[in-house]
Amino acid sequence: MKHCLVLVIVFSLLVGASLLASESVYDDLTLFIQQVVEAGDIDTLVGIHFHLADTESADSGYRDLNLKARIIMVGGEDFYIEFLEPDELSKIALVYLIREEVVFSVVDGDPWKQYKSTYQTDFIAKLIEDFFSGLLDSRNFTWTVSTEEERRIYMIDPSEQRLKVLGLLGGGGYLPNLMHIHVSLLRKEGCFPKIEYVKITDRVGDEYLLIEIEEFKTVVDRSIFTELRSKYYETFQK
Repeated sequence: MKHCLVLVIVFSLLVGASLLASESVYDDLTLFIQQVVEAGDIDTLVGIHFHLADTESADSGYRDLNLKARIIMVGGEDFYIEFLEPDELSKIALVYLIREEVVFSVVDGDPWKQYKSTYQTDFIAKLIEDFFSGLLDSRNFTWTVSTEEERRIYMIDPSEQRLKVLGLLGGGGYLPNLMHIHVSLLRKEGCFPKIEYVKITDRVGDEYLLIEIEEFKTVVDRSIFTELRSKYYETFQK
């Protein structure tokens, strides 16, 4: 895959913010995205919380699932995600190496299973590109900003009028058009904005995915990928 999926996302948001608003309230979002794009490296610790309808429950309740993961990207290319919680996933990691065009899993420090990734990643990249094309179309969504003393929350909400035109209110149609996406950035005078969380909810707000950013750095020890490449090539010698 020629372009990292993460960079597709951040470039899309940067263009969207520039096109959809020229007000200073978008400066924090633009500065954050520019910082990530220019650095090309990310090392972040995230908590991921799912709150989903329990389809197997007779009383139409909800089920919560919590994960913690470390995500590393270098040069907008190689990608690594290591699961830290829950315990059942704590020794599992996934790796994408762009030069080798391979995705493989690591279990307890050892490569376990691998997949040639050209077709799959190109397919996913196309889906993400289509998703953000729809997201940045002002006919589908509205962009608003809530400013607090220490944070700004960027709210991307579906257009009710557009949903009616597309006939999506009955529960069918293109999934992204049914989402609310809220991005919170912490603000401090003289510092780059820091991302606090991303929250994606369904149209009525009952189900959601919340990604809380516990640590976020744009300086990465790249030796981790040198070691992962060595482990990958060692599998051919066994």
